[in-house]
Amino acid sequence: MTEAIRLSGIFQHVKGRAALMDIHLSLPQGEWLLVVGPNGAGKSLLMRLILGLDPPSAGTIRVLGEDVAACSGRSMRRLRRRVGAVLQGGALLAEYSVLENLLLPLRDAPMSREEMARAARLVMTLLQLDGLENHLPRALSLGLQRRVELARALIHRPSLLIWDGFSDGLDPAAIQDTLAVLANLRESAKLTLIATDNRPDILSGSEYRVAVLDRGRLLFDGSPDAVFSASEDRFDLRAALWGRA
Repeated sequence: MTEAIRLSGIFQHVKGRAALMDIHLSLPQGEWLLVVGPNGAGKSLLMRLILGLDPPSAGTIRVLGEDVAACSGRSMRRLRRRVGAVLQGGALLAEYSVLENLLLPLRDAPMSREEMARAARLVMTLLQLDGLENHLPRALSLGLQRRVELARALIHRPSLLIWDGFSDGLDPAAIQDTLAVLANLRESAKLTLIATDNRPDILSGSEYRVAVLDRGRLLFDGSPDAVFSASEDRFDLRAALWGRA
């Protein structure tokens, strides 16, 4: 099976501290992986490395068959057109309308203005954002902002979606609606998903794997049910997810 992501021996140092240590992880095309762990575990840092936003201190990262460290300029732009990202903290440009934000990933795409407009209409309808084209992000609820971020990540029909903080800003109904959209894309386009959250069951109802990250180390990688079984004797899942008060 073709791999969407392969991490081999990843180490990352931040301000002289080892933030990620000897991470080995692979994700076949079309599969979903949820990375869970407490604040400071290294989840967001791992997502940045996969996106090529930061270089690892050691190890190799391959995304959709490409060595991320070897990509630069035109090759990196080509790779990023195959990857969609929803990042923590929000990444919408405040002075741009919803439509202008959506069209940002298509600036360098070989598409006509009409094709761009059609792509925007399709993704807005898919995520129930019709009628919000001219709104500024500050006029939207946090949940709608997250949907716009997802729409922007999907507008160029990526093979891989990276979502840092899956449930941030989404109520239970919005989570289920979002999962239904992503499940359809998984079925129709073999969309691969790697997401982070602090709940191992947040993708409930879908077939997925869970990786538990704690203090920069990968403690477990397996099915959601196996996470709870393994935590009984291999590690303290509650401590790994919610800290050690």
